[in-house]
Amino acid sequence: MPRVSICVTTFNQHRYIGECLESLLAQASECDAEILVGDDCSDDGTSELILGLASAHPALITHIRHAPRLGASLNTKALLTRCVGEYVARLDGDDYWLPGKLGRQVEYLDTHPDCSAVYTNAITTDEVGNRMGLFNDVGDSRFDLAALLRHGNFLNNSSVLFRRQSIAPWVAIDGALIDYRAHLLHARFGYVAQLGESLTAYRVNAQGSMVAGMNDKVRELYWEAILSVPRDRISDQDFALGIADFLRRVAFRAARTRNWQLLRDWAKRVFAVSPYGRMRTGLLTSASILRILGKETVGVFRKDADGKRQRVLYRR
Repeated sequence: MPRVSICVTTFNQHRYIGECLESLLAQASECDAEILVGDDCSDDGTSELILGLASAHPALITHIRHAPRLGASLNTKALLTRCVGEYVARLDGDDYWLPGKLGRQVEYLDTHPDCSAVYTNAITTDEVGNRMGLFNDVGDSRFDLAALLRHGNFLNNSSVLFRRQSIAPWVAIDGALIDYRAHLLHARFGYVAQLGESLTAYRVNAQGSMVAGMNDKVRELYWEAILSVPRDRISDQDFALGIADFLRRVAFRAARTRNWQLLRDWAKRVFAVSPYGRMRTGLLTSASILRILGKETVGVFRKDADGKRQRVLYRR
């Protein structure tokens, strides 16, 4: 029985899936892991690549091809129901791991029983693999449920390793869900941690990315994630800061797209559920906007070791 179950979800990622699975194979045997690949009815050659690697490594890779297509959320849930490991990792088929990633995380969960899930930072790349920057700027950190709600979504989903206690409540959720809801779910069972070292590679806006192609749906699912947090587990202040951070993200999107109606529509929904009313929630949102703009401004002047501008996808 493997100790770690690694779940890979993919659909038409012929260009990336080989690099993804090879990076897992390099670490799986060292950590007593199985690799479950949920192939969501690919028709671009992805299935053939997976089948070839599974045939070469039958003790490590299980190729699960769905037909008809399930969609990302059901694909993930189908894999989770087949996990037998004490710990579960998951990633998207267009991302990959860097050396030592899984071993570091297994050691962390082994030695920190109060931690429910551990993430790593990630390098960001473009579609062809050129390095762009970092995923976030939080470094080595711990977050409880309230803190994770206040700060919003900044953890890299393809870097997570969590305890199997999250499987049943995850699978029981009706409908689609995004990574932020999974992060908040893990935080109900203990704190979540991030290793500041970049041990995962994340492709920004890769072909088929839900964030790039289905922004409105992602926003609705993000809102559902916030509302899914049990109110008896957080204070009014935590909830107000969480929805203010959400509205700040909507404001940034509205500014980029010049779609101010988007901001007006969401402001009504946010103010309607806020425990603090329109004015105070608006002030919290403004403070969140100014804080992130300040970090972005400072970031313009920060340089990497090679002297280039330090590009960060999510600043906290």
